[in-house]
Amino acid sequence: MRGHGAGGLSPAREIAYVAVTCALLIGVQLALYALPGVECVTALLLCASFAFGARFGFLTGLAFSLLRCILFGFYPSVIILYCIYFPLFGLIFGLTGKLDGKKLPLFFKVAVNVALVALGCAAFCAAGFDLIKVSRIYEETVEIFLWALGGIFCAIFIAFNAVCIADRRSTSQGRLLLLFFVTTVAAICTVCFTLLDDVITPLVIGMTAGGTLTYFYASFTAMLPQTVCTIISVALLFYPLTSALKKLKK
Repeated sequence: MRGHGAGGLSPAREIAYVAVTCALLIGVQLALYALPGVECVTALLLCASFAFGARFGFLTGLAFSLLRCILFGFYPSVIILYCIYFPLFGLIFGLTGKLDGKKLPLFFKVAVNVALVALGCAAFCAAGFDLIKVSRIYEETVEIFLWALGGIFCAIFIAFNAVCIADRRSTSQGRLLLLFFVTTVAAICTVCFTLLDDVITPLVIGMTAGGTLTYFYASFTAMLPQTVCTIISVALLFYPLTSALKKLKK
């Protein structure tokens, strides 16, 4: 039976591992629920998907999304958001797992750079030209957060390309470059999750323009610490967790 499931797992082990991973994701989310902006779901799902493959990542992301809705309620906007984002997230990093031990393709490097430049420029432009009109009470906070977010993506852009250049000149297996790649993509995905939420929720609920801005502000203030938390947790846990998970395939 071995080798017929995801990542070389038998179907029975695949189902069991998906169930255990979902339980861990829910447990971690509940444990850190009271700390706004702090979450480790991204790092855990990323590592599990990377270790066990694209199908495992997709199924785990979908199962986690549905289980979360069972526990917290089936709200239309949340169902749509979670059932789009997390299965796609698991699929992306499951496919990324095929790069382990290989050279990072040029296309991937270019795509990451384009995303970083686009997000960084968007944050700087929104801050510099005061494009996000909210209450004057929160205007300064939003501006500071936008400059900080743009600075984070600028720093990631410089660090990522520095590692790319260094990797070209060395004979290493590119482990550091792979770490930078998955960390960068995870940070981009975290921002995209919030932006997707800011579009889906107001449309589904039918918010007014003022309500949409208020909702955006509430989610935006959590996005910066979530992005920082994602960068730190993925950078620290990626290799230890993926190494431990791959041993379960044997």
